[in-house]
Amino acid sequence: MIGKVATMSNISIRTLRYYDEIGLLPAKKNTHGHRFYTDEDISKLHYILTLRNLGLPLTEIQLAVSNNTWNVKDVLTMRLQMIELEKKQLMAMEKSIQSLLALAEIEQHTDWPSIFETFYTFPNSKDAMKTLWAEQFTDEEVAALTDLPNLGGLGDQSDATLSLLKDVRANLHNDPSSAMAQDLAKRWLSLVDEMYQGNTTLANKVWQASQHEKTVGFYQFEEELVKFIEQAIQHYYETEANEL
Repeated sequence: MIGKVATMSNISIRTLRYYDEIGLLPAKKNTHGHRFYTDEDISKLHYILTLRNLGLPLTEIQLAVSNNTWNVKDVLTMRLQMIELEKKQLMAMEKSIQSLLALAEIEQHTDWPSIFETFYTFPNSKDAMKTLWAEQFTDEEVAALTDLPNLGGLGDQSDATLSLLKDVRANLHNDPSSAMAQDLAKRWLSLVDEMYQGNTTLANKVWQASQHEKTVGFYQFEEELVKFIEQAIQHYYETEANEL
């Protein structure tokens, strides 16, 4: 009988015996000591298998089966809540992976220990970052910072940032006053203006913080890139002033 039930329910005899051992689905025994199941037991088994297929752990299934006040709606609602939590966890993992890949692109090497070290100096939640930012920025500035695109996130600004950083890094050998460097300076200023919505005061505060406060939650550029882009921007402004 146990073999027939296992085959009919598409599970193993071992699983049925385990359910019997833990009291989830106790088997009946005939006078010869052979296990058998009633129609009610088989219905209960299918209910158990349905809950298992929904992803509920055995502890939750045992509670659902033993508690007669529970119904299918309760179980499905609980499973939906679990799925929502799993989705949030997966989204957090996705953002972490995107950020690591973005760092790898920016660094343009495969020194993963260095990349992971850089990544894990970032606070792992926006609440943690807000706490750090509150020490250096006003409430209005903190609110603006939370709207900035994440490193490696989706969106035009994130794509433009990665593209610009790669181009800057590829041209660090050029003179900051060269035509290529001036084009990069113009792109940099345009992107900063768009990201910070014209708030140059906040943009400058973030730029300074990123050079001196590695744990503040902003990507820290290496000295060579900082020097290059600052000199290129300075030359860009001087050229503009001379043309006026």
